[in-house]
Amino acid sequence: MRKKVKVSDVQRLKEQLHQVSMEAKQAAGGLAGFKLRFTQHSQQVESLIAGTATGVDRDISEILDAAGKAVEQAAEALEIASAGCKSYADQI
Repeated sequence: MRKKVKVSDVQRLKEQLHQVSMEAKQAAGGLAGFKLRFTQHSQQVESLIAGTATGVDRDISEILDAAGKAVEQAAEALEIASAGCKSYADQI
């Protein structure tokens, strides 16, 4: 048996979805700014250790690269979540 949904419940759901959408979009923007700064610092580190290429140097380079990619993926996921919440809210 389905729960009877009141108009006020639908309105609250729409408001909540729009709130989540807005916050996800803001977080994605913040991560994009962080990614830019992180990449700049990572490139500086890599230029400083270039030519010394010990095993540890290669490890830190790979760690920084993986972290940068993870931040980028997180920002993309938040953008997708934001768009999905907004789209759903606009449909109900």
